[in-house]
Amino acid sequence: MSSNENEMEGSNAGVIIVGSANQDLVAYTPVLPTRGQTVMGTSFVTSCGGKGANQAVAAASIGVSPNGVSMVCRVGDDSFGQNLLSNFRRVNVIYDEEKVIAKGSAKEGDEGEETSSSYHTGVAPILVDTQSGDNVIVVAPGANYALAPSDVKESILSSSKKPSVVVTQLEIKPESALEALRTGREVNAITILNTAPAPEDWEMSDEFYQLADIVIPNETELRVICGRPPHDEEGNKDGGDVENTAEIEMAKELLNKGVRRAVIVTLGARGAMIVERNPDKSQEEPTVTFVDAPKDLPCRSLPVVDTVGAGDAFCGALSAYLDAGLMLDEAATKACGVASMSVRKRGAQDSYPTAKDLPDMLRVEGSSASGEGKPIISFVTGNKNKLAEVKRMLLSSEKVPFEIESRDIDLPELQGDPLEVAREKCKLAALEINGPVITEDTSLCFNALNGMPGPYIKWFLEKCGHDGLNDMLTGFEDKSAYAQTVVAFCAGPGKEVQLFDGRTHGRIVRPRGPLNFGWDPIFEPDVGEEVAKTYAEMSKDEKDAISHRGRSMAKFKKFLVDEAESICKSIGA
Repeated sequence: MSSNENEMEGSNAGVIIVGSANQDLVAYTPVLPTRGQTVMGTSFVTSCGGKGANQAVAAASIGVSPNGVSMVCRVGDDSFGQNLLSNFRRVNVIYDEEKVIAKGSAKEGDEGEETSSSYHTGVAPILVDTQSGDNVIVVAPGANYALAPSDVKESILSSSKKPSVVVTQLEIKPESALEALRTGREVNAITILNTAPAPEDWEMSDEFYQLADIVIPNETELRVICGRPPHDEEGNKDGGDVENTAEIEMAKELLNKGVRRAVIVTLGARGAMIVERNPDKSQEEPTVTFVDAPKDLPCRSLPVVDTVGAGDAFCGALSAYLDAGLMLDEAATKACGVASMSVRKRGAQDSYPTAKDLPDMLRVEGSSASGEGKPIISFVTGNKNKLAEVKRMLLSSEKVPFEIESRDIDLPELQGDPLEVAREKCKLAALEINGPVITEDTSLCFNALNGMPGPYIKWFLEKCGHDGLNDMLTGFEDKSAYAQTVVAFCAGPGKEVQLFDGRTHGRIVRPRGPLNFGWDPIFEPDVGEEVAKTYAEMSKDEKDAISHRGRSMAKFKKFLVDEAESICKSIGA
């Protein structure tokens, strides 16, 4: 297929979960034993678990993340490890087959030795109270502790696309969890720290908070990491009513340690509390919002069976909804709904709802959990990440009565300016597909060179590199340029092609920011910021707000909404 896009433009790798993968060994009993007591259980099961793996499976299963879910973890070379990997494949969680098996000796000091693994897969014996659904858990980390900080950094940076969300927990080495947050910030992803299990024999440094956009403890973990006793003055378990001033003040303490955006305290059956920095700089006081699963969620009438993995269901679902572009409070509300569904069944990962299980109030427009029965428009691409990103941008909020699917077709190389190339390419694609089609072409145009490299930027970048593109302007005072995306739509062979031109003006600079995102490091948009940034230095939200691609897609989206009826008639739907 002919492709003129900057390969990194506007696309990302979705959600990356960095964390633990364990085999859960679950015993059910009508009463949890006290110290020194033996009780009889009613049943026993083995299941896939680990906080990291749980969150990855929850995020992938609900089918709302437009860009997919990846897992960075280590397992042993044993039957438990193979079982965990098989389950990842079942729900389409991506992992690195070459690196996921822990190498070397589990003995201290032998970590780097390239031998067959002597690490066992992490295991978690769990006791579940069949009356209340409460549980107690002991984790033997095994291979989880073979995941080194350098492994984490390499895995995130080696992703061919920008992750939009990076999530980690504390069932791996603290330094590895910290590296996940650090590298997540480096690639401008939303970074989420789930403080579970709360540290017992070590103390979290402020750097954990300063590198996290969102920190998620439960009620007990909140008290531990804030240095409070597990019982309040009245002796109520877990601090009593979380809506009291003390609990809110503890969340604010974490914000004051440097959390960049919000602290979300999960409250079990009562939903979650969001303590968020106020975006209005004149308002110093954080906002406090309480959210819960939608009131009309069908499962609310069912009894709670098992709370194992409910917090992980929330964290995983939240990351997927954020990847789908939802605002934080809406994402948290829907994530509460997913967690609520999970506690009505036994097990952790086995209890997580799939896309087909989601009721309408937990779905996202344009995700695999929606869109059935809508007319299909083909988007010319062989890149699934790009398809997912286009679906997120076009179908995530408005009631657009279409579904978009990818078609990977070969088209001839075309010559001309960006608008001419886009129009002819779309005509040829409509003829080839014999139906409605969308094409997209991205250009980087240097004004001093009369618009070159234009639609050929991909090939110029491959041959010249970032510095070579700068050298093309040596001798020119004019370093101005504009980034351009042209989205083209044609209802079918012989039909008129509609063009949607989006441009962002700026200048060409020496590369700044991560260098593995196409030409982003050399383009500095003119957006009037006090501190200028290249595309590569911007967060995903910052870039989406001003990007040429976002502008062209916004125009196209308005067209799809305003002209939906005539488009349906034109394509025969």
